[in-house]
Amino acid sequence: MRETIPNMHPKLTTRVSLTYPFARLCPRSDEPQPSSEISIISEAGDCLLETKSLRCHLNSFAGDNPYGVRDLEAAVQIIAQECANILAVPIIVQAHYDLSVGSLNVEVTATPSG
Repeated sequence: MRETIPNMHPKLTTRVSLTYPFARLCPRSDEPQPSSEISIISEAGDCLLETKSLRCHLNSFAGDNPYGVRDLEAAVQIIAQECANILAVPIIVQAHYDLSVGSLNVEVTATPSG
C-alpha cells in the first residue's frame, strides 16, 4: 500500500471514504465472511491513497499474511496506522465483519506517528 497519488486540489476540503470487501482473514475459521467490508476515511491532504495498490494491500491480509494477524481488531488497527503514516493525516477505519454467528463492528482513529 505504499503508493499514493497527488491531490490535485489540496486547498479544497475533501473527505475521502474508500470501502472494500474484507474477508477470510483467519485461515482456520475463514472469518470474517465474504459480506464483510472495511472503510478508510480521511480528509484529503497533499496526497491520496492509490486505490489499486490499497486493494492489493488489503487482500494481503487474507489467510497466512505477512503481518501474522488473525485478530479482526488488530487488522483494523494496523491498516489505520499505516494509512495515517503514509498520508500524514488522521485516518478513521471502520470495519463491519459478518461472522458465522453474529457480527462485529470496529472503528479505529489513527494519527501519523513519528
